[in-house]
Amino acid sequence: MTLIVCCVLLVVNNFSGKGDYLEAVSIDPKEEISTIYRRIDDSSMADNKTSAAICDFGFQSLSDTGEREVYEKLGRNLYYITDKVEDSGYYKTERITIENTQVSEIGIRRALGAFMSDNPQVFWINNIFGYAYDNGNTVIECYSVLSAEKCKDLIEIMSAKIDEILDNVDMNADEFHRERQVHDALLRQCSYAEGVSSVNDNWECFTAYGAIVGGSAVCEGYSKALQILLMKLNIPCYVIRGDADGVKHMWNLVKVDGGWYHLDSTWNDTAVNINYEYFNLSTGFISENHIIAPLVTAADESGENLANPNFFIPECNSMDQNFYTVEGYTINDFSNKTDNEMVDLIVDRVYNGECYIHLNVGSGMDYQECIDILFGSPSHRMYHYVDAANERLRPDMQLGNTGMMILKHEDRRTIRIKLSFKQETE
Repeated sequence: MTLIVCCVLLVVNNFSGKGDYLEAVSIDPKEEISTIYRRIDDSSMADNKTSAAICDFGFQSLSDTGEREVYEKLGRNLYYITDKVEDSGYYKTERITIENTQVSEIGIRRALGAFMSDNPQVFWINNIFGYAYDNGNTVIECYSVLSAEKCKDLIEIMSAKIDEILDNVDMNADEFHRERQVHDALLRQCSYAEGVSSVNDNWECFTAYGAIVGGSAVCEGYSKALQILLMKLNIPCYVIRGDADGVKHMWNLVKVDGGWYHLDSTWNDTAVNINYEYFNLSTGFISENHIIAPLVTAADESGENLANPNFFIPECNSMDQNFYTVEGYTINDFSNKTDNEMVDLIVDRVYNGECYIHLNVGSGMDYQECIDILFGSPSHRMYHYVDAANERLRPDMQLGNTGMMILKHEDRRTIRIKLSFKQETE
């Protein structure tokens, strides 16, 4: 019998900004004979109150039959874990054997990357794998950061938290508003994990579990959590990878009302409030400060793109379901009707606990002229709106005319105004 043992690393959680590599592990075929695995029961995830749509974009990107077989067996074997910790501190998952086929290392990486992109609910897998060729067969071993018992417990905890979030979603709402509800619920639950740069710092922060249960995550955790939540609502959602401001980054693709959009929940999260600057953007607008990583293809035998892989990149050429388009107020002129509706809008936002006003500048208005009328002399129209709103607001909700901040986006013809509360400036 001829056995060739190979040890390689798969960076599954590789959006840390650093991408630390762990020590490789060897595969000893004799150890497999006596290893006992326990099946993880994930029925609680399957029994969530809404049925999840199938996510197989990564699988569909695989054209090689050996790679597809690896992917399919991962869906079973990663749920079989030992309770015996290895010297490395991790737990073995049941080995995969691809008979009569030698799947290349690049092929295994493609299959693993595609599987993990399609299955964010599998949060316990570490970023190491081993493979070997044994008499023409391919043997693959993956590793869990959790024992079978601990993994089962955490799956049940996350499932309960998902149900709690979904219980508060209006299932009669359209796709945009259901999307916004779970987006907002996640951002109220989760804060960005400052100071976490690799899985060695805190592995949970790179997972859906960390975002949904732990309440702390980096971009990878945000994106995987949102993928689970939206897919549970049968809203197609996927992860997309690239760079943002020169740092490796992950965000989401979401299909709403028949069109695909970019959604970056991490960049929508602020310490003060939720903003929606990156809620359902076209590729053109997300590309202003995000660089989309190339698509992984079967022809890429170098594996060059597998360090930051994308398995699915649809066309996102619409802004029809952008937040400003759907929820923003459009100023077409400065009539009495506009004045009254602006005051109503401010009062409504404050009573709903929001501090932002989102405006569109109508196509018939000059963008800079609109800014000047709202904030410039002699009009100062926005300040008059605030004074009128204060007459209707409770004393503890009074707004100030100083400290207001605006975010202008002339290309999109949008304006975001952050209201200033008197009690914050006194």
